[in-house]
Amino acid sequence: MAELIYLYGIIPTNEKSTTPLPSFKGLDDEHDVHTLSFDGIDAVVCNLEESEYNQSALEEKTSDVEWLHEKAFHHHEAVTKLHEKYTIIPMKFSTIYSGYESLESTIKEHHKKMSDLLAWLSDKEEWNLKIYCDNEALRERTSAHNLTIEEKKKEIDQMSPGRQYLEKRKLDHLIDQELEKDKETYSSRIHDQLASYSEKTDIKKNWSKDVTGRSDEMCWNSVYLLKEANVEDFLSQVKHLQEVWKETGFQFELTGPWPAYHFAKLT
Repeated sequence: MAELIYLYGIIPTNEKSTTPLPSFKGLDDEHDVHTLSFDGIDAVVCNLEESEYNQSALEEKTSDVEWLHEKAFHHHEAVTKLHEKYTIIPMKFSTIYSGYESLESTIKEHHKKMSDLLAWLSDKEEWNLKIYCDNEALRERTSAHNLTIEEKKKEIDQMSPGRQYLEKRKLDHLIDQELEKDKETYSSRIHDQLASYSEKTDIKKNWSKDVTGRSDEMCWNSVYLLKEANVEDFLSQVKHLQEVWKETGFQFELTGPWPAYHFAKLT
């Protein structure tokens, strides 16, 4: 029966030679995960029955939210487990090849890029920082300390009572606008301080409250690629910055280390 190849990631052959591949089942819970070697780099793969994972079958499976969640979690856990032992170029969930020849062709085409990327990623790890904001707490700070707001308040104080009423309503809108600017300014300032510890950074899209399940708003979402030697200093700086900014209404959520999903790009 024809079999497909599911690809978890690419690792250096020499690292696998000194650290045996952990034993675990693949995406279908039947085939073992194993490696295929290609001139200094290894593809970490498992086989899949073509009848169960061809394009039409996979489209049907991925329409099942429970199945999709379970298998995406399996992929994430597998890549994380591999990252604990090896330098890895992680693949996206559901990277499937029609057979050995198809995988071999892709790796041959990108072999130098893969080798160079593995060398660059060696001894590095990814960390993610999400910043959440208590809007009311930060709004109070913005209202009290923002220079634009202070100047507007002084202008209003010089107006007639009737005019003041109208302008104070406009002031609330101005405070909301300045609040959004302050969120961006403060978060960017925090990010710049942390970026100095990093080899590379990326700013991601903020998640909505529906996704986070939190009552406070996510106002920043960034990832950092760190040399392992810099991780301790980075973590200390994150802890320090959290103390500095918590009274402003900011809460940090730091996670990692992760495989370098955002930095291990071949294109």
